[in-house]
Amino acid sequence: MKQKVTFLIGLIFIVGIALGQEKSITISGKVTDSETGEVLPYATVGLIGLPIGTITNSQGEFDFHIPAMYSAETFQITMIGYEGFRAPVTKAETLNVFALKKSTTVLEEVVVSDSLTAGEIFTIALNRIPLNYPMEPYEMDGFYRDVKKVGDKYVSLLEAAITIYDKDYEAPRDYTKVRERVAIKEIRKSYDYDIAYAKYFEQYNLLEDLLLDNNVKYRSFNNEPQFYEMLKRKMVSGVDNKPLYLIYLHQPGYDLNVYIDPETYGIIRIEFGWGNGADPIFTYRKNRKLMNNVMRLDKLVEFEPHNGKLYLKYIRTNYKNQWVNTNLDTNEKDTELFQELLINNINDKTPNWISSSQKMKHYGLQYQHGAYNKVFWDNYNVIKETPLDQEIVKDLEEHMSLEKQFEEN
Repeated sequence: MKQKVTFLIGLIFIVGIALGQEKSITISGKVTDSETGEVLPYATVGLIGLPIGTITNSQGEFDFHIPAMYSAETFQITMIGYEGFRAPVTKAETLNVFALKKSTTVLEEVVVSDSLTAGEIFTIALNRIPLNYPMEPYEMDGFYRDVKKVGDKYVSLLEAAITIYDKDYEAPRDYTKVRERVAIKEIRKSYDYDIAYAKYFEQYNLLEDLLLDNNVKYRSFNNEPQFYEMLKRKMVSGVDNKPLYLIYLHQPGYDLNVYIDPETYGIIRIEFGWGNGADPIFTYRKNRKLMNNVMRLDKLVEFEPHNGKLYLKYIRTNYKNQWVNTNLDTNEKDTELFQELLINNINDKTPNWISSSQKMKHYGLQYQHGAYNKVFWDNYNVIKETPLDQEIVKDLEEHMSLEKQFEEN
């Protein structure tokens, strides 16, 4: 049941402090466009030279908890198309609004000297994956969230703090099988109030499905020559006016944007949308009574440089599905599953192998957790509330508070 989804919000960073230890430093604020004042969602927040961080949510807000040992480091916010914001951690603590300036370079007027087509650039980028992405074992800490919606009502929330061990970015023999080993640190979840449809979401490990949506790692791109011939290209501003190739294809019901570094040909960001919402793009699964039509897919995959390689930073998906009663040939329910994974720490020096006894099981995450660990979550990065969050919270708290559900569930 692969009905993934895009639910966005700026998320977290594991500070790793226990009760009684030295307090962390918290930088909170909103990231905006310096000229228009518009909020900037999904900007990268972190410390220069350190593989820890978070992103802003859909309202440009963030909370970033920093271990006290990093108080002398430099705080930064970066985003494609904008000049980065940088300041000492101690100064950033005092700010509430972080205004980013748009890149000043007018790349549309730059004459591109090379004669490579968009398809050729994309092909080079794919061939250079072993050079640009980690080919030695590494470990990542991450935050996973999924939100499920049935009809016009949100019915379930699940959040997990996880550790991922991965061997490398070699081309997989089977792109449908997850190669990463995942260990679950903590999980918290709400009750499922729509029991009739919750069971369809909970039969499978949705986090495994989300990991498979990393097109770069699993080489899940269109291989037909015609696809590469249809691609177009232009130059755009990346972070701090650095030029990027934008390889794109825009057609009715299909949008693809791939941002590529012109120096290394590393794929920095992938934006993908497929489906017009009215006609199925494919049928995923059906049983005796119900057929599951996938109506729309939206996806974002973003990578961040660390020690000369590109590592996964953030991935989110949004699958919209329509359930058809095969006996009556009628639409029974529309469902959505919002998923996201934020990587907030990378360990490429001393990665720890995840044993079979620690490894996440293939069945649903909601069955793989113990008692609610309130101390852990109180010390975990807080996700600021947005209007969308409030809508979700309102639905989920129809019977009791989320905190009470976490404790009892």
